[in-house]
Amino acid sequence: MDRQQRNANVNKRTDAFGSDSSGRMKFVLEIAEQTVKKIGASKVGIRISPYGAFNDTGEFDGIQEFYVQLTQKLSALGIAYIHIVDHSSMGAPVVSAELKNKIRDNFEGALILSGGYTAEKAEVDLLENKADLIAFGRPFISNPNLVEKFKTGAALKEADATTFYTPGAAGYTDY
Repeated sequence: MDRQQRNANVNKRTDAFGSDSSGRMKFVLEIAEQTVKKIGASKVGIRISPYGAFNDTGEFDGIQEFYVQLTQKLSALGIAYIHIVDHSSMGAPVVSAELKNKIRDNFEGALILSGGYTAEKAEVDLLENKADLIAFGRPFISNPNLVEKFKTGAALKEADATTFYTPGAAGYTDY
């Protein structure tokens, strides 16, 4: 689902899919609702990055209230999970603990967090019940044996971002 549709900095529409927060979340909710009807809520999740800065998105007035309201509506649909991506490790603004907590409090499904996690930080957040799961993207790409490395405390290889989204094995199967 298009993050730009939800972001007030980019979505300048004046029709039913813009103009205010309910319009900006309309597309997401309609897709989620129809997907739930077709395959069942237990098979539906959504990944959000509230402060993602791609293509001039980023923070907008009322961002926390928007995502809390969206979370409540998605929870009412009974979807399985919300995956919050915090791109601050790549230069975007931090998704505040306050917003993560509000989403956690207003969503009945599983909560997945990701973004710049180490094994230690993941363990703390899980023990403090900040999330049900922690996702590791880039570390897993460059460390296919990530779980074993976490268990043994071995050093992690850095991902080579120049190979992301390129054809061939480089960056995906050559680690």
